[in-house]
Amino acid sequence: MEFTGFRRGLDFTLLPLYNKFVTTERGISMKLFKRSISVLLALLLAALCALPAFAAGETWEVEKCPTILIHGILQSQVFLRGEGGAIVTGEDGKPIANFPPPVDVNDILRKLALPAVASLLFQHDICLTKTARAVINDVFKYIKSDENGQPAYPMQVVRYPKSLGESSPEERKKIYDTLPMQGLSEAIGENNVYFFTYDSFGNFRDAVDELYGMIQRVKAERHVDKVNLVPISLGGALFNALIDYYPDVRESLNTVVIAIGALDGSRIVGDMFAHNLGFGDKNLYHDMAPALLGGGYLGGLINIAIRLFPKKLLRSILDTVEQALVGDILSNCTMLWSLVPSGDYEKAAKLWLSDGKHDEIKRQTDRYWEAQKNSRANIKALQEDCGVKIYAVAEYDFALYAIAGSWRDVNGDGVIHLDSTSLGAASGWVGTPLPKGYTQNVADGHNHISPDGIVDASAGTLPDHTFYFKGQSHEGTARSDVIIRLIVRLATDAEYQTVFSMEEWPQFNNGRETNGVRGDLNVAKGIDPGTLSAADAKELQEAIAQAEAMLATTKVVPAETDAAAARLRAILVKLGKREAVKPDTAAKILDPLFCVLNDLFYYAYGPRGFIDPFWWIWK
Repeated sequence: MEFTGFRRGLDFTLLPLYNKFVTTERGISMKLFKRSISVLLALLLAALCALPAFAAGETWEVEKCPTILIHGILQSQVFLRGEGGAIVTGEDGKPIANFPPPVDVNDILRKLALPAVASLLFQHDICLTKTARAVINDVFKYIKSDENGQPAYPMQVVRYPKSLGESSPEERKKIYDTLPMQGLSEAIGENNVYFFTYDSFGNFRDAVDELYGMIQRVKAERHVDKVNLVPISLGGALFNALIDYYPDVRESLNTVVIAIGALDGSRIVGDMFAHNLGFGDKNLYHDMAPALLGGGYLGGLINIAIRLFPKKLLRSILDTVEQALVGDILSNCTMLWSLVPSGDYEKAAKLWLSDGKHDEIKRQTDRYWEAQKNSRANIKALQEDCGVKIYAVAEYDFALYAIAGSWRDVNGDGVIHLDSTSLGAASGWVGTPLPKGYTQNVADGHNHISPDGIVDASAGTLPDHTFYFKGQSHEGTARSDVIIRLIVRLATDAEYQTVFSMEEWPQFNNGRETNGVRGDLNVAKGIDPGTLSAADAKELQEAIAQAEAMLATTKVVPAETDAAAARLRAILVKLGKREAVKPDTAAKILDPLFCVLNDLFYYAYGPRGFIDPFWWIWK
């Protein structure tokens, strides 16, 4: 049976949600500074991504088993309920969601302006931290939970209890807009595709119970004994709990594809909860801002700007942000606690749950910690004792966001560390091969070391059923056609495939993001060759053919991807269908300048504010 792909993608993360409040144009301005602060705050919440589907023109024996998609963080609509259960709308007439929160940036700036200016003028905290904490609490109030781990405000999750085929056209559109899995629907039929929704800041145990209930309901509705699951990102934590809290569910599972799953949390969230954010001297004053903002002058500018505050006050501000986000907002959120890695949990729980006011929260999080520690044994048992076909898809060689204190210690995909998504694979740091003399576990007679020497898949729980994509960012997975095609293939194949049984799908592959080239193909195919010169018509058709040939591949060669995309874009620019990228002259000058200034200030002036050497005079 042959399936063709579709071109719709979804790029979903907290970062673009916050960027809509600020400019993205280059230039030294307050708006850009606000954008930087937004990035830092957004990353503290460790956003995970959503996945679209993309089915390839491949042939395989399809098993049409009912499949439940378990989305990642923030992929459900969750609205504030008022009296009588009605959804509350804001001044713009739109329903108020728990996230992103309704934010009045101008109001925030008005509240912070006077304390910030006064604090800079007197080089002392003049109500700045107090005001910042109040602002953070107000902005994020709708994601708070009470002492029982329930949402502090009445919230309504939009549910889709029926299959896509039985949903209304409006519901189907919304589901596909949220998680475009048309490729899966093409393979097994919309009547066999279900979409599980939950509140990403709600009660974790409640979500697991609801997932278990949905599995039982789908089995009854479809008159089957088993279902497939596709847990995505945070959905991996729900899956962990499901098979530990409800051992009987194992007999109800046929195939499970864990897509970049947070099976042992995210080190970003772990560092946030365990008081290990990247606020060390060198990271704070030199590395973090440039790393978060992808280089360029803005990172260096921020590193210079933060020196306007004395070091003691800057650290007080950062501690206040952490205390507000974790202590005031997230410490009761059992869903976020599921993203704390098992190795960080005891320290984090001691920090935030040991005051006698969080006993019920700790009871719930302790229970998931046990499930988390049992995860790999449970998954192995699922495979060996229950005959469940189970796969994992992981990404590596993309450093964690520098907001995490451990970002230089672990490999990952920007958001989740590799050990979590791969069920225990060993690895060097980004771009760093395993130590000289390292020996893999070769009991199965296969070589599981990646071609670049960075990853040893044999150390993982499912070495023969875990696929790796190099250089792929977590949030960019939404734009990676090869990853989505693999997920669809694994979730629908009647055979239990291994990393050695599908020649076209190597265990170690490269990531690629092709939304742009697929969009260009749409434009290119709409051009009438008869309106072009012979030379242009020939180049257009050859560029189209090269792009289509690249998209048909499953073994990614980055140079081929770049060449095909560049050639197609070039002819479209020549034909006036796309605009040429204009060189950023200012960036060419400012980027190296601020890079040098960043180094100069750090190595000559040290990790401190401008006033710090003269602080004794003020005192």
